[in-house]
Amino acid sequence: MRYLFTPTYFNHVALFFIEQRWRLLIWSAFAFLLFLFLERQIEDSTPNILIWLALLILFSALQALILSSFIFFFQSLTSIKAQRGVLYRFYCVIEWCEAVIFTLLLPFPTLVFLYAIYIKS
Repeated sequence: MRYLFTPTYFNHVALFFIEQRWRLLIWSAFAFLLFLFLERQIEDSTPNILIWLALLILFSALQALILSSFIFFFQSLTSIKAQRGVLYRFYCVIEWCEAVIFTLLLPFPTLVFLYAIYIKS
């Protein structure tokens, strides 16, 4: 049986985007700070567009954080270094758990933001 999302596949994707990891992490931190600044500016008489902009910034920051952590987790597979024995199986299990978690986490901020738009409209 062939799986669509494997640790090896995620490793290849992470290596493709490896130059972007620090840029995504810094952008995420900047976006969180911008969201906190906008949150302080928002009051009762704030237009809805500014509230949606603040939420878009928040979810973009979460998405960038998840993408950068994805790259950091999968930039090298530990199971490749431990070729045999108990450690190899242990690392494979950990990598598969990470693959399952990131398969669920990667689309999550975007889906939650789209759900918020759907519920509000």
